[in-house]
Amino acid sequence: MNSNGLAKHIPEPIAWLRAAVSSVPVVGSALDHLLFDKADAVRLRNIEAALKAMSEQLLHLDERRIDKTWFQSEEALAAFRLLSDRIAYEPDPKKIEDMGRIVASCGETQHSQDEKKLSVVDHLSRLSHVQIKLLAVICNTPPQQKKTSIGGLEQTATAIWISDLMNTLKAGPQFWAGTMTLDEELEILESLNTIRRLQLFGSSDAGFVMTAMGKRAAQYVATARV
Repeated sequence: MNSNGLAKHIPEPIAWLRAAVSSVPVVGSALDHLLFDKADAVRLRNIEAALKAMSEQLLHLDERRIDKTWFQSEEALAAFRLLSDRIAYEPDPKKIEDMGRIVASCGETQHSQDEKKLSVVDHLSRLSHVQIKLLAVICNTPPQQKKTSIGGLEQTATAIWISDLMNTLKAGPQFWAGTMTLDEELEILESLNTIRRLQLFGSSDAGFVMTAMGKRAAQYVATARV
């Protein structure tokens, strides 16, 4: 058999992959349908939703606040590509809307010259909708100075204290469903270098300060009215 004849009998790579997916016990058929039949539709739906959020963000702005030249730049292309990559298969529609608004805010005059904007978009894309909203709450909770002393030692720190943050959250509005485990959400923000923890010795009340990236990201969140 010549090489052309042999090629006709070699399955295409996608066929090998679908066969492998289908062979997964119990859920193989469902995975095959999800990966090979629904994936493109999900990606297009999410991109459409993100673009709608961008449009709504820009429609509410005075034209003088929009840097039209930025939207024609290669940096804008990079921001849109980053957006589409990050939300392509995002299951949370609120997170998709958040990211669309945030990318739109990159083109506002107060941010369009910021060389760190792509880093901000990438950073925020790693947060959930609840964590993005929580970041805004942290930013709007005034830092307070606290002092403690024990055994002849004294410590003073200025931070956003978790007790104050809880009071702010209780005052509403509520942006989470069910019960939010605040310690876990704060731990995730800390692990992503959005906030940094401070602890007074002899005190059970932990405090947080915002990192440079956290402060910059919060500015975009505020501009996007997320």
